[in-house]
Amino acid sequence: MFKKIMVPFDGSDHARRALEVAKGMVLENSETTLYLVSVTASTVAQSVSGTDGGQQIAGVPMFLAEKEEYKHLVDSVLDQQRQALGAQAGDILADLGDRVVVDVAVAPSPAEGIVNYAEKNGCDLIVMGRRGLGALRGMLGSVSYGVLHSADVPVMTVK
Repeated sequence: MFKKIMVPFDGSDHARRALEVAKGMVLENSETTLYLVSVTASTVAQSVSGTDGGQQIAGVPMFLAEKEEYKHLVDSVLDQQRQALGAQAGDILADLGDRVVVDVAVAPSPAEGIVNYAEKNGCDLIVMGRRGLGALRGMLGSVSYGVLHSADVPVMTVK
C-alpha cells in the first residue's frame, strides 16, 4: 500500500520502536522504500560572507569568507551525520539492503523538517515515536503533535 515510508529518527527508544514497525511494513511489500531521516537544526544566516561567528547552519560556524568553502563544509558535516545515523540504526536496517535511504534534513524545527522532507520526497506515510505522558500534546510529544497537525500524509505514532 505505502511506497515511501519516512521514519524521523533521533536515536531514542521511541524512535527505535517506530523504526521496527516501519521495517515490518517494508518487509511486507517489496516495492516499499524506508526513508530514515534525522533533522538537524539550522539558524538562517543573513550572509554567508559575514564575520559573525555566532551564526550557524547545521552546527557549522558562519565565519567563512567563501560561499563555496562554506557549502563544502556544511555538506561534509551533513555527510558525517548521515553516516552516523546509518551506523546508529544499522542493526535494525541490516536486512533491508538497498530499500533504505538514510538522510539528514536541515530545518528551523524538527516538526518543520519532517513535514518538509516528507513532502519534498513524496513520502506517503510518516511513522514516528511518541512519548507516553498525560495530556494530548504531552502524550504525543511536541514534535509528534506538530507533525500530526502539519503533515498532508498519514502519520502513525508508535509508543
